This record gives sequence, structure tokens and C-alpha cells, in this order.
Amino acid sequence: MAMIELPDDKPVRHPEYVYMDYARHLSGRLRRTITGPMWHGPSLREALDGINAADAVERPIRSMQTIWEIVLHVTARAERARLRMDGLALDEPTPEEDWPRIPIPCTAAAWEYSQAQMATAYRSMAVRVCEVMSSGFLKVVEKQSYNIATMSDGVAEHGAYHAGQIVLLRKEIHSRRPNGAHVTDLLW
Repeated sequence: MAMIELPDDKPVRHPEYVYMDYARHLSGRLRRTITGPMWHGPSLREALDGINAADAVERPIRSMQTIWEIVLHVTARAERARLRMDGLALDEPTPEEDWPRIPIPCTAAAWEYSQAQMATAYRSMAVRVCEVMSSGFLKVVEKQSYNIATMSDGVAEHGAYHAGQIVLLRKEIHSRRPNGAHVTDLLW
């Protein structure tokens, strides 16, 4: 830890190291949003455990999106945030950009690919947070009223929020199965 001396001989941490610690913290939050462990509940990957392509397109609660739509949505938001970190001046997404369409046909391979894209988007965001730490962590995002740190924190919170929705949808889907709930349904 780098220390600088003030006139009254009280050591303080250099601001660059404070930002570095915060960047590492946010980077870890972004990674844990996908992989866990999370203190409040499951990560996105844990919430998706046991969900197949057929489950992912089911709409057990009419007023909610499907699990697959949620996965595409959190991916789109994380990717958009990373592009904004790179300095792109992006407007707010259109509804089609914010909630991308599920690929047709809805195959197991397409479902696996969507989940892999989500994990990649969050990992890329986590890496990028540490890269921009020294060059503008507190820089205001183009066309927005918040800085990169706030946006990064928001991406992690957004993923955690939607992991909770996925858990609710998963429970509803699994409760409708002929044999009732599965052991993994009872974990969350």
C-alpha cells in the first residue's frame, strides 16, 4: 500500500490505490453475479441450474418475460455497458435492443450459447472495470449522468435482480411438472 505523508505526519492512502481497490471490488461483484457465491441468493448461473431450452422459453407467469428473454436482456445490458466504458456514446436502447428476441429454432445448443454469451459479457465487463480504473473510473459515461463506477455497480445489481426473477420462474415451471418439485428446486 503506497502511503504519502501529509504535513502533520498522518499517513493516508494515495487516491489511485483507493480506486484500484474499488475497481477490484466491482470486478469481483461482476464475476460473482455469474458464478457466485452471492450472499443474498443464487448467482445467474446457479439460478439457471437445471433449466433446459424448453424450460427457458416457457412463460409460466403471463406478465413476466421468459427465462431465455431475461438471459438475453442481462447480456445486452452488460455488453452495452462495456461499450460505454470504451467511450461509445450510446443512447438508451430501443425495446428490441433491450429485450432481444429468442433465437429460432430454440435448440439446446442455442440455449447453451445464450448462457455462454451472458457469462462472457459479465466477465468482459469485470476485466474492463480494472482496465479503466486508472484512466477514468470516475469519468462520466458519454450521454449519461453517471460515472463508470456507478454503471458497473448497476450492471452487477441488475444481474442479481434478474437472478431472483429466474428463481421464481424456475420454481413455477418445476412445480407444474408431473412429479412435482425436484430436489434442486428446494435449494432456493
